Amino acid sequence: MTDFIRHERLLPAGEIDRIARDAPLDLIRFQDVAATIPLEERPTMRDWLDRFNAGL
Repeated sequence: MTDFIRHERLLPAGEIDRIARDAPLDLIRFQDVAATIPLEERPTMRDWLDRFNAGL
């Protein structure tokens, strides 16, 4: 994905580099926190996407 963003010049090179560097760590942290929430209390993917798209 970052190759596409870089090729299309959708973001400055420094921002693309930051995404490539930090995104995997941020995802792992997110997964660690999500794992502490009991499965039956986690939002559905649809609910999560709706909240994400709403910027909540």
